Order: sequence, then structure tokens, then C-alpha cells
Amino acid sequence: MPLLGEVAALTTAALWSLGSLLFARAARRVGGFTLNQARITLAFLVLSAILFLTRGSAWAPGAGPRNIALLAGSGLIGLTLGDWAYFNSLVYVGPRLATLFMTLAPPMAALLALPLLGESLGFAGVLGMALTLAGIVWVVLERGSADVPRGHRLRGAMLGVLASLGQALGLVLSKLGMQGVVDPLPATAIRMGAAALGVWALALATRRAGGVVGLARDPRARLATLGATMVGPVCGVWLSLVAVSLTKAGIAATLMATTPVMVLPLLILVEKERVSRRAALGAVLSVTGIAVLFLH
Repeated sequence: MPLLGEVAALTTAALWSLGSLLFARAARRVGGFTLNQARITLAFLVLSAILFLTRGSAWAPGAGPRNIALLAGSGLIGLTLGDWAYFNSLVYVGPRLATLFMTLAPPMAALLALPLLGESLGFAGVLGMALTLAGIVWVVLERGSADVPRGHRLRGAMLGVLASLGQALGLVLSKLGMQGVVDPLPATAIRMGAAALGVWALALATRRAGGVVGLARDPRARLATLGATMVGPVCGVWLSLVAVSLTKAGIAATLMATTPVMVLPLLILVEKERVSRRAALGAVLSVTGIAVLFLH
């Protein structure tokens, strides 16, 4: 089906938008680190159960050692290291600037895909990416940034760039790891398993492994975590690999980066927030860029 990769990427962004609302509600109760630790672990268990029930014990027959190593590396880099850097960037500079730094991921993915995957974007692809990212930046910077101490701004910027690089490299390594022999669902499970090991190692090293006990005892946090897990690490990450397997990494990363725009209608419907004219214009600019990417 033509443009299936692009549709999967946009669906990923929509799911991540919904997941971000659920994530925020749970994180306010148990903390971002504990929530990420729980949702990645739960996602791996859910994906493994689905694969075992539908395919038996040999659910990734085409995966050789190189495929598994690349997919595991992409999980550690993108989901463990990348998420850790993003959450810490949030602490130092807040969501507006942290999200702004994440818009570096698509151009980084496009640059990495050139030598590693042999992919290149033509003029229309670059134009569509630029318009989409410009719309995202316009939305993210709408209210400006809070007064952030200089030291925090520098640390937050470094962590934001690291998070973007982790996401971009994780996406490219995922495509290399699948190579047409591992389909996106088992590839997602392999990535999530490696990420779960990484996040638990980080939790043990920082003595925060016990946080999941508090989450398990909180009914509202449990429900929000389950919802965030199903729409984010399970369905969202799976569709992100569907997208990157069917279209160019830079285009997939750009369309998946539209989460700040996708979340606007959810803020209106669910949180009853008012969206400004500037945010609406940013959304229109991003949609224009998306149209160019679909038609190029």
C-alpha cells in the first residue's frame, strides 16, 4: 500500500500524543523515572505474550546474531539512554525547551541514514521536513521559556541534544537490524527487552529500583501506566518500526516528531485548554509540510 509508512508514522505521533497525557498524569504521582522503568518493562512482557500466543516460542525465526545485536543496541540507545537524557532535560529546562531540542532528531536521522542506510532526501523531501519542523518549533516556543539558570540551561541543552541523537540513532539502527528479515513486531520486542535491562541497570545503579513498588500500590497510577504503556511503548513503538521499515528514516522521524502538534486537539477535548491562534497557525504549517512529504 502506497504511503503506508507515512501513515504509520503519523499514527505513531497521534498515539504518543495520547500517551503523553496519560504519562503526565501518572508521572505527577510516581515520578518520570519510575514510570518509564515500569512502562518499558510492562511493554516487553505484553509484547512477548502477544508474540508467544500468536507465533509460539520461535517468534523471530529470521533474526540472526547481527540483527539481534543491532536491535538491542537501538533499544539501549533510543529507549534507555535517549529517554533518560530527555527526562533529565525536562528537569533542567522544562518541557518547552526540552521538546524544542527533540526537533533535532529528524535532521539527525536523515544525516545518519545517508552513510548507514544509503538514503537521501530530494528537494521536496527537505522542504517538507523544514515546513513540518518549523510548525513544530512555532508551537513549542509559543509561550517562550521560563527563567532558567545558565548552568541548568547548558546541562539541559546538552541532554536535549543527546536525547535527539539517541532517538535518531536508535531509529536508524532499528532499520538496519530489521533488514527485511525481522518484521516490526518482534523487532519491537527485542528493542524493548534490551531497553528494560538497561533501565533496570540504571535504576539499580542509582538506587531507584524500589519506586515501582509505590506505583503498584497506587490504583490511579497503575491505570494511567497501563494506558500509557499500551498506546506508547507497545502500539506506538511498534508502528514507528513499521514506518521506518516502509519509508525513509528522515521522513519517518519528521512525521513522528509532530506529537506537539497532534496533542493540541487532545488538550482542547480532554484538558479543556484553549489553543491560541499562534498554535493553530503552527499546526497549519506542520500539516502543509506533512502534505509535501506525502506528495513528494
